[in-house]
Amino acid sequence: MRLAHQRNKATRVWARQLLHGHRGTAAGLLVIGFLLAAGAGFLPLLLDFAASRAAAAIPNHTPMADMGLRWGKAGGAVLLGLLAALLCAPLRVGREAWYFGGADGRRRCAARVLFWLQPRWALKASRFVIAIFLRKLLWAVLYLLPGGFLLIGTLWQAQSGDLSMGLFLSAVGGGAALLLLGLVFYGATAQRYALVLPVLAKQPRCKLKNALRLSAARTDGRCAALLRFRLGFLPWYLMSLPIIPLFFTAPYITQALACRHAELLRGGVE
Repeated sequence: MRLAHQRNKATRVWARQLLHGHRGTAAGLLVIGFLLAAGAGFLPLLLDFAASRAAAAIPNHTPMADMGLRWGKAGGAVLLGLLAALLCAPLRVGREAWYFGGADGRRRCAARVLFWLQPRWALKASRFVIAIFLRKLLWAVLYLLPGGFLLIGTLWQAQSGDLSMGLFLSAVGGGAALLLLGLVFYGATAQRYALVLPVLAKQPRCKLKNALRLSAARTDGRCAALLRFRLGFLPWYLMSLPIIPLFFTAPYITQALACRHAELLRGGVE
């Protein structure tokens, strides 16, 4: 445990050294990414506006028309999700290339970010980001569904008044404990994909299946340790709310994670 603490401390010191003279650019990349993601989050409002205008344009609603509107809205939501990925994913990978490039001993420059904004590489970045998201989503369903089903089912059943207080508290406590346990297992399992984007940033021509295999191999047996390393920054996030603006803490946290990813790709950090 003490050795792990020393390694984590050394990684954090390394991250602070890498940020020296680059903090403005590091923060700018995060701010631009946040603004772009926030803008993409407003896209569903446009979908609701279009659906309401389409409903108003139909003089006499019929069941078929209502069903068509619902299916159209669902299809539009999927298209907007893909559009959001196409907008945000290239910058996400470009940011990874900038942070990870420094940790990998490469010179930082704007070209590392602009490279992923080119149409060909932007599409590849989007494909990688969507693939990771879908895999994490499946794991989240697997781990969180049992506890969530028990908890929500208990609350729903309690509304009908068929549960005694003792049974209600037992079921709610069991569901919450199962949900928390699933969240811990999900958090550890999700770390197996932590190196996919660093691999892509380092080797843009790599295939998705190869990046997934390499990430799984390098994080094998280290997922729990990587999760603990990430959770070690939780106090920094909490301090960012009342004391230190996230504008100053987020670049340090992102750089420290990039340094840990670089160490893992080299086969280190036991």
